Amino acid sequence: MVEALLAQEATRKKERELKSHQEEQAAQKRKELKALSIDELKKRLNKRGLGDAGKKDDMVEALFIVAMQDEAAAARQAELKGKSLQDLKELLSRHGLQLGGKDQMVKTLLAYEAKCRENLKAFEAKVLEAAAQKKQELDSKSNTALKEMCAAKGLPVGGGKEERAARIVEEAQREGSLDAVVCQNIRNKRKEELMAMDKQAVVQLCQKTGVEPVVKEIVVERILAHESESGSVIAMTDEPAAKKARIAKK
Repeated sequence: MVEALLAQEATRKKERELKSHQEEQAAQKRKELKALSIDELKKRLNKRGLGDAGKKDDMVEALFIVAMQDEAAAARQAELKGKSLQDLKELLSRHGLQLGGKDQMVKTLLAYEAKCRENLKAFEAKVLEAAAQKKQELDSKSNTALKEMCAAKGLPVGGGKEERAARIVEEAQREGSLDAVVCQNIRNKRKEELMAMDKQAVVQLCQKTGVEPVVKEIVVERILAHESESGSVIAMTDEPAAKKARIAKK
């Protein structure tokens, strides 16, 4: 028990030291960026394709965020390279990614994780759009109606119309109802895309994702139609085959 507690404390100490070191590095990086001239900041922003608009503090913050992302990506790459080949294969298989050599699998995982971050960023942007739309809907309601909505949700009812509307929107974001709206919108859009695809493209997509090309009910109906046309089974209006077999034995 004592050894376990000592090991836990040692782990926590390392984590605190690592966090402190990271914070120091971040502070130093921000300090270095603030020391740069506006022209140099613009050059670095343009080099990263970020543009050079805004005040100096805005440009420093933009470059600082990119620098932290680069460091995080480098740390993640080192972490993945330190894993065994088997661990990498398990990671890729878990996400349905293609296997390969160690370097290739590391690149594949990094690209996959970068794509996930992009998707998350896009999703969060859509949630903000949904919040803005929700705010517009609430603006059309009376102050009394907003007060009742706040009361129904257990929110403070004081303040003016703007404050009440803001509380309702914040609560919608907190409870995840706006996330659900965005998810449904994305699903509907994807459904429209799939419905617009030709049959062969859908079949190829099913094969790639391991999804059955058609739902079970349709498969059953097609099998029955084929077997009925080919004469391999009796028509559905006839007696069941098992019953006919029993009668024939008599």
